[in-house]
Amino acid sequence: MSNKYFFKKNIAILGLSKSGISTIKFLQKKGLVPIGWDDDKEIRKKAKQQGIKVENLQKINSQEFSFLIVSPGIHTIGFKKHVVIKKAEIEGVEIINDIELFFRLNPGSKCIGVTGTNGKSTTVSLISHVFNKIKIKNSVGANIGKPIFELRKPGSGFYILEISSFQLELMKSSRFQIAVFLNITNDHLERHGSLQRYASEKMKIFNNQEEGDLSVLGVDNKISNNLLKRIKKKNKSKVLTISGVNNQSNIYVKNNCLYINCILKKKKKITKKVNLEKFKNITGSHNYQNIAAVYAVLLQLGFFHWKKIEKAIQTFIGLPHRLQKVREINSVTYINDSKATNLDSTDKALSNYKNIYWILGGRAKEKNLSTLKKHFFKIKHAFLLGETQKLYANYLKKYLKYTITKDLKHAVCLAHELAQKSLIKNKKTIPVVLFSPACSSLDEWKNFEERGNTFIKLVKKLNN
Repeated sequence: MSNKYFFKKNIAILGLSKSGISTIKFLQKKGLVPIGWDDDKEIRKKAKQQGIKVENLQKINSQEFSFLIVSPGIHTIGFKKHVVIKKAEIEGVEIINDIELFFRLNPGSKCIGVTGTNGKSTTVSLISHVFNKIKIKNSVGANIGKPIFELRKPGSGFYILEISSFQLELMKSSRFQIAVFLNITNDHLERHGSLQRYASEKMKIFNNQEEGDLSVLGVDNKISNNLLKRIKKKNKSKVLTISGVNNQSNIYVKNNCLYINCILKKKKKITKKVNLEKFKNITGSHNYQNIAAVYAVLLQLGFFHWKKIEKAIQTFIGLPHRLQKVREINSVTYINDSKATNLDSTDKALSNYKNIYWILGGRAKEKNLSTLKKHFFKIKHAFLLGETQKLYANYLKKYLKYTITKDLKHAVCLAHELAQKSLIKNKKTIPVVLFSPACSSLDEWKNFEERGNTFIKLVKKLNN
């Protein structure tokens, strides 16, 4: 490890979540003495029990530190900017995160980065799965699974990193040999302030790319098409476009088929048609875009064994909490889509089903459900949860039958009861109980995983 990055022994870590703790342990192994702080008293207590030096960073001269390393959940911009960050800025201390530090310490690593409003986790997991099947070494992490300093080195293979907009805020030195930007819709505006600012943060995934690198961009709307112009003007990298609707893209979906039409290195033209209906394990237009991204990555690597790719994709098991089938009771399917924390994600979920008993609500990111109105004819009843109950009830009263529920248990029991009664009345119309909240979980839960796991437990307790 180069000493130029650690000219002072002291390094400050703000936020003692998974990434903060893993960074501290990494630095400790290198003989350094990091100081950590978290606003949560219980988290500080647990950190001390792990042998971590904890001090209030508001009361320390920031100039004593080489860096301030910030966890992604902490606001670094806007009116909610953390007071420690404001202090560090005034005192001229550089503010970075764990991924930025990783890139500085590992400039020669081969990295694939994936960002986007939706589909990041599925795409990185699918890339890794296919790589494993075709014997390309890889290690997956960052915004999914393990923090970056806990990842095993993939040897001659690739780090495959899911990167959020929160992480991109503080990334400067990162260079992804393959950078994938799947899509962009309104999300996290309470932090970024505007869609334009949010898009600018996402665009950082293409920073520092060189000739011979690959930029992959989903171009399904006007915003992403404008971003495409910026990439082509700014970057030296090869650009491939993917789309579920635009047949002028390099890789696009039409009539349940994937069409590949692009020119790669040495002017080699690649054309291929893939029947997406072969992938019974991965359904929905959103997943087709994810598959398109995987093909783009493999094309860049010069891997054209089409049958091997198809066999690999066919063995992929979807992620927990994303259109996850929990169980089936008397032909009624119960779907856990707790990962749907915004309207766009729930839009994709609703498009996959008919006769829906829909459980939704939480902490709102968008206050208007109008973008989902096109699906209302398929929804038999809605069950409202959390902080958005009254807000959504006021909107839905014009269009749908709904019930304001006490909690998730109440919602699951009611949805189960009505769906089963509906099946008895008409066995030809098979209902689906869909938990797709369209909201953040932070009004009642630690995260969407805790929320989804609770839904799973409740569904498994239901009687036939």
